[in-house]
Amino acid sequence: MSVRRSAGAIFWGLTLVAVGVLLLAHNLGYPIQIWPYIVRYWPALLIGWGLLKFVDYYRFRHAGDSRPLFSGGEVALLILVIFAGSAITTAANVSPEIGNIFNIGDFDLWDITGNNYSFDQHQEMSATAGSEVEIVNLYGSVDVRPSNSDRIVLEVKKTIRAANKDEADRLEKDFTFSIKEEGSKYRVVSNREDGLSSGGHVRQAFKSSLTLEVPKRASVHVDNRNGAVTILDLTGNQNVVNRYGDIEVRNVTGDVQLENRNGSVTVEDVTGSVTVNNRYSNTTAKNVGGNLQVDTRNGSVDVEGVKGNAAISNQYAPITVQDVHGELTISGRNNSVDVQHVEGDLKSDSSYQNVSIRDPRGAVTVNSRNGDMTISFEKAPQKDVVVSSRYGNITVELPSASAFSLEARTQFGEVNSEFDGMRTTRANREHSLTGQSGQGGPQIRVDLRNGNINIQKRG
Repeated sequence: MSVRRSAGAIFWGLTLVAVGVLLLAHNLGYPIQIWPYIVRYWPALLIGWGLLKFVDYYRFRHAGDSRPLFSGGEVALLILVIFAGSAITTAANVSPEIGNIFNIGDFDLWDITGNNYSFDQHQEMSATAGSEVEIVNLYGSVDVRPSNSDRIVLEVKKTIRAANKDEADRLEKDFTFSIKEEGSKYRVVSNREDGLSSGGHVRQAFKSSLTLEVPKRASVHVDNRNGAVTILDLTGNQNVVNRYGDIEVRNVTGDVQLENRNGSVTVEDVTGSVTVNNRYSNTTAKNVGGNLQVDTRNGSVDVEGVKGNAAISNQYAPITVQDVHGELTISGRNNSVDVQHVEGDLKSDSSYQNVSIRDPRGAVTVNSRNGDMTISFEKAPQKDVVVSSRYGNITVELPSASAFSLEARTQFGEVNSEFDGMRTTRANREHSLTGQSGQGGPQIRVDLRNGNINIQKRG
């Protein structure tokens, strides 16, 4: 009887060891975020297991072993892993905040070792108005607000995890923040991050929440990890790089640049341009005085009120845009698109969800797949409209007095128009509608493969 053991058993044993090591490292204070890795990389388990099954196949074949490659238990495990992994990814796409089930308030369920002891620290320094303030923090929140004078005021709430109070007192003395003047820049940093990149240094057993008052005319650069960042009511360009925490920036006179991962981004009432790079959480931008650029995935995008141009790239979550005075460009995948009122030209490319565009004022170019599309003009279009899709119905609504030329065709469906002057033709499976409504006007072109096209009059 064969005694050869499947490599799959060894594989799952090693997987359990790896998961245990990650959990132990997190308990010891290393800032390892387990949830994002599970959401993104669980299919790697199937790849690794499949490769080992190829090894088993040739081993058994060479040895003349006729056992089934997959046992009944392994088939059940495979189905369980696929369903569980798909459910986790779907849940994260629907609500990226679902990973927070591992946290209750300020208590982390993974962080079950040691006792927490709190300490306070206060620092102040005179600062030149209009200068740059750099803030470096590894594990905790950062809250920045304007000062009533040209001073930097720093309040630190330190949390030390230790076995007892004596150990915490000893550790606290070796963990201090300072305000350093470096030419025209002021740097707020702890002795444990000074001279090091916060992304490449592990600070065990220490957390720090910073509250700062800076001169109102100050440009702030925040480099933070594992905590929320808030900047309010400043005049100057603001820059935030964060991980595993929310970012909130409001009422800023200047430009704003934000980079985040695993945390929501909210930016409102900014006079200049805004750039957001985000992953795995929601992004909200409202009342932007300049251009807006959002590059994100796995989190919804909600935009309202942009004076300049807006460019949005997103995957796996909805995009909602309202009131853009300049041009709007949308690049999406597996997400719905809902747009209302764009003064400039509009370009949108998306897939697998519905698209709704209301009150466009410039040229419109829309491409979609696997979803219904509705484009509704409140005023007669003045520029060309190009709409294309593969699977789904397309509806174009126009004021009854609109002047335009139409060229619409679908391969598997019907084409209907409420406007006079249109000619219907059929060629094999293709159904097309062409013609002119009124005098002059732009060209409207609609191409569809599977679905109906409806050209309707607005009431």
